[in-house]
Amino acid sequence: EAPMPFAQALRFSFANRAFRYVTGIYLASWLVVQTVSTIVVYYLTYWLRQPDLTPLVILAVQGSALIWLFIWTRVSRRAGKKGVYFRGMGFWIAVSFALFAVQPDWPAWIIIALGALAGVGVATAYLVPWAMLPDVIELDELQTGRRREGAFYGFFVLLQKLGLAVGLFLVSQVLAWAGYITPPPNAATPIVQPDSALLAIRWMIGPVPALVLLIGMWLVWRFPITKAQHEQTLAELQTRRERAA
Repeated sequence: EAPMPFAQALRFSFANRAFRYVTGIYLASWLVVQTVSTIVVYYLTYWLRQPDLTPLVILAVQGSALIWLFIWTRVSRRAGKKGVYFRGMGFWIAVSFALFAVQPDWPAWIIIALGALAGVGVATAYLVPWAMLPDVIELDELQTGRRREGAFYGFFVLLQKLGLAVGLFLVSQVLAWAGYITPPPNAATPIVQPDSALLAIRWMIGPVPALVLLIGMWLVWRFPITKAQHEQTLAELQTRRERAA
């Protein structure tokens, strides 16, 4: 195929309605992943006053997410990609409000268990948007007659970097606005933060991510490609390829 100019590829990609939706889904999911993974260190250090739990909580989240990737893959064969996203993100929203309610005197095992439960939702953030993207690529091939995986996956990687940058920026700006005190170098123990900073940390690990996840769920609900439409797209592509052969 003759190469498509960059501006034309960009225009054609975002003219695809399904791609715009899956882009929003991925950006919302990845923004939450990056924001929570950044703020969890502040949450454990300054709100719970248990910085030693950080590696255990992160291991619980990532280990649980790895296991649930395989479980959600099997569930998707019966419930579909949308069903998996609704279940996983609904679970994560519930855990977000539980983390907001956690108090510093609660046992450590509860925090680790909540991290493992959060991994159930994190797995869907990793899995579902990437599983929806091939549906978009095949629909794009049916509409344009081109295979443009490189353009779509390239934009997704760019969005991943954008989500990381935006997440770090938001965390730093909100903490600065809330009066966060930067600890001195080589501080022996975590310094005491003002109540406004502690409340901001709790909001950024609980209700704020939950709101963004709700936006992602709304976008999934509005995603224009259903399972039946995808099967019809595959059938039409197969017919076209057979005729070309």
